[in-house]
Amino acid sequence: MHWFVGLPSSAVALIAFVLAAGAAAGLTRVYVGASRRLGHFAPPDALRAAPVALSGGVAIWAAFLLATVLPGGAGAVNWVVVGPSLAMLAVGLWDDLRPLAPQRKLLLQIGVSTLSVVLGLRLDMPGLEVLSIPLSILWLVGMANAFNLIDNMDGLAAGVATVSGVFLSFHALARGSPELALTAAAFAGAHAGFLPFNLKPARAFMGDCGSMAAGFFLGAASIAGPWQGASNVLLVVAIPVLILAVPIFNMVFVIITRKLSGVSVFRGKADHINYRLVAHGLSERKSVAFICALSAGCGLLAVAYSWLGSPVLVALVSVVTIAFLYLGVFLYEGSVRRFYDDFGVEQHGALDLTKLPFAQYWWRLLHVPGDLILISVGYFLAYLMRFEGSLPTAQEWNFAHSLPYLVLLKVVVFSQFRLYGSHWRYVGIRDLLKILQAVVLSALLFAAGVAFLRPEFFPRSVIVIDALITVLLISGSRVLLRVLREFIVESRSRDGLVRTVIIGAGDSGELMLRLARYDGALRLNVVGFLDDEPRQATATIHGVRLLGPTSALPEICRRERPELAIVAMPSASPARIGEIAGLCRTVGVQCKVLSLKLDDAPETDGPAPGGSPLDAVYIS
Repeated sequence: MHWFVGLPSSAVALIAFVLAAGAAAGLTRVYVGASRRLGHFAPPDALRAAPVALSGGVAIWAAFLLATVLPGGAGAVNWVVVGPSLAMLAVGLWDDLRPLAPQRKLLLQIGVSTLSVVLGLRLDMPGLEVLSIPLSILWLVGMANAFNLIDNMDGLAAGVATVSGVFLSFHALARGSPELALTAAAFAGAHAGFLPFNLKPARAFMGDCGSMAAGFFLGAASIAGPWQGASNVLLVVAIPVLILAVPIFNMVFVIITRKLSGVSVFRGKADHINYRLVAHGLSERKSVAFICALSAGCGLLAVAYSWLGSPVLVALVSVVTIAFLYLGVFLYEGSVRRFYDDFGVEQHGALDLTKLPFAQYWWRLLHVPGDLILISVGYFLAYLMRFEGSLPTAQEWNFAHSLPYLVLLKVVVFSQFRLYGSHWRYVGIRDLLKILQAVVLSALLFAAGVAFLRPEFFPRSVIVIDALITVLLISGSRVLLRVLREFIVESRSRDGLVRTVIIGAGDSGELMLRLARYDGALRLNVVGFLDDEPRQATATIHGVRLLGPTSALPEICRRERPELAIVAMPSASPARIGEIAGLCRTVGVQCKVLSLKLDDAPETDGPAPGGSPLDAVYIS
C-alpha cells in the first residue's frame, strides 16, 4: 500500500474497489469484442438473441490484479490467498476450453486446495489441530463448487461475489487487517464492474474460471484473516460461514432436493434457490436481487460480530439457521418440473414425502426442534437484556439450570394449544392469538414454579422479558412463510395480466382480491375497488386503493383502463347488478359477477365437468 501512505485504511479499500470496478468494466468490454474474434462465445439460441462471451472471469481477475498489485497491496498474507486462487482460475479456464470429467476436475480442485494448506492457509482451531487440515481442504473445495453451482442465472454469482467481497472487506477493516481489506475490496470491485455485462440479458458469462476462482478466493480469504489464531473456535468458523451463507445454503439445498426429486446431484441444473423463486412467480432479476439482499443481511451479521460478541452471535446465528431452514421448506414448494423439461433433466425414483410412514407428523417434527432453539435463544437474550449484556456467575448458573425446565414447559403448553398442527402458509390473527395465549400461560406456570422453589437470586423480571421475546420469535417464525408468500405475490410481474376493478369493497370484495392474487390461473391484476358507501379517498384493502363510487365507473375506466369489472356484492339486487353491467357496456369493459354457492356433488365417480378457472368462479 506504498502508493497511499497516510490515507485511512477505509479510504484505501474504497480506492481499490473503484479502480477494480473501472478496470473490470473496461476490460470486460474489450473481452466481449475479442471473444467473437477468438470464437469463444455462446451462440444465440431461443433464450438469447445475441452471442455471449464465455470465460469472463479472465477479465475480472485481470482487473483484480491491476487494482491489487499496482497499489502495493500484494502482501505475504494476500499472496497465500491470491496465488492459489489464480491456480483455481487456470483449472476453471481449462474446463471452459476443454471440458473436464467431474472426477478429474475434483482432483485438480483438491490439489490446489492441498497446496494452499501446505502454504499455511488453514482453519486455525485450537484444540482441534488434527481436524484443521482435512476441514480446510474440504472448505476450499466446497466453496469453489458452491459458487460454481450458484453461477446458473444472469447476474447471480457476480452479484453474490460482490456483496460477499464487500462485507469481507468491512470485517477485515474492523478486525485490523488493512491488506486483506484492500484485496477483498478489489475483488468486490472487479465483480461489480463485470456485473452490468452479466445482468439479463447477459453479454458475458463468468464461466467456470470465474465462478470457481471467486468461490475459492472468498473461502480462502475468509479463513486467512486476522481472526486466524483466535482462541474462540466459534469466531474461526462462524464468520466465514455467515459471509458465504447463501452459496452454502444453495449447495446444501440442491443436494437434498435433488435426492428427494430423483435427480442426479450433478444434473439438476435448474432447481437452485433462484429458480425456485422464479417458480414461485418472481422474475429472474428480482430473484437475483432477493438472493443478493439475503447475502448482504448475513454479511451484516458477520460484520456486527465486533459489537455483539460471541454469545449474542450464537443466538442470532441460531435464529438465522432456523430462518434458512424454513426458507428451504418454502422454496421446495415451488415446482421446477417445467425447468427440468426445458433442460432435459430426467427424474427417476422421486421420493413422495406424503407416502412416508407418519408423513402427517413430519411438518410438526420440523417445528418442534425449531421452537426448542428459538425458546432457548429467547431465554438467553432475556438474561442479556436484564443484565445489560454481561451475565454474573450466579445468573449463568440460574440460566443453565432453569433452561431445560422452561423449554419442556413451553413445548408442552404449545402442543396443548395445537401450535404444531396449523399450516403456516395460512397463518392469521387466530394463530397469533393462540401463540400469545400459550406464551402467557407458560410464563405464568414458570413464574409459579419459581415462586414455589425460591431459587437463590433468581431475577423475576427475566420471566416477563422472556415472554415478550418468545412472542416475537415464535410469531415471527410462523409469519415468515406468509411474509415470503406475500412478498413474492407483490413482486410478480403484471405483464400479460387482465387489468381488473372489483365493485364492492366488503368481505366478498376482499375475498375476490385474495383469489386474484393467489390463483395464478385467473391471470388477474386488480388495480382498484369501487364502492358506493362513503369512505376516505385514501382507503385501501391489502394495498389496493378505493377508486371511488360505482357512479364514477366511466371516469375511472378512462383513467385506469381496466379490461374487466367484477361485481362482488352478494346482497345486490338483480336490478342493481344489471345497472352496473350497463355502465360497463357503455365504456367497453367486460363485466362478471362473483358467485359464492354450494352445489351438490355429482353422483357419478367421474371427473367434474370441465371449464376454465374463470368460469368456475364467476357467472357472466
